[in-house]
Amino acid sequence: MKTSTDAGGYTLVELMVVTGIIAILASVTVPAYVNYKNRSIQTEGVEALLRAKMDQEAYWAEHNRYAGTIRMLASFGNTRASNLYSTPNNYRIQIDQLYGNTSRFRVVGARTIRNQANTLSLTVSDTMPDGKLNASDTGLSFSIFKWIFE
Repeated sequence: MKTSTDAGGYTLVELMVVTGIIAILASVTVPAYVNYKNRSIQTEGVEALLRAKMDQEAYWAEHNRYAGTIRMLASFGNTRASNLYSTPNNYRIQIDQLYGNTSRFRVVGARTIRNQANTLSLTVSDTMPDGKLNASDTGLSFSIFKWIFE
C-alpha cells in the first residue's frame, strides 16, 4: 500500500543530471554536424575547380590559349557575360589570368562560412599542366580538400 510520502516521480537532482548529460552531448554533436555539413559543401567547390581545369584544357585544344573568363567555358555557360560563376552553395568561381599570360591561369573558388573565408585555388601553367591545388580553409576545422590532395 502506497502512502502519500511514497509518491512516484523524479527528484530535482535526477532531472539536473539528465539535463547536464544532454547539454554535454549537444556541445559535442552540434559542432561536429556543422563541420560535417561544411566539408560536404566544400566538395562542390573542389568539383567546380576540377571541372574548370578540364574545360580549360578543352578550350586550349581548340583555341591554343586558355579562356580568360569562367563563363567562356562550356560547363559554366559558354558565354562571355562575366568572370564570375556561383555554385548552388555559394562558392564564387572565377579565373585569374596570371601576369596577363594566356598560357597560365588560376581558378579560384571562395565561400564565406560564418564570417570566415574558405578559399580554394587551382593554378595551371604550361610548365605545370597538372596544376597546383591550394586550400585556405579557416572556416573548416577539417578540410577534405587537404586530405585528398596533400
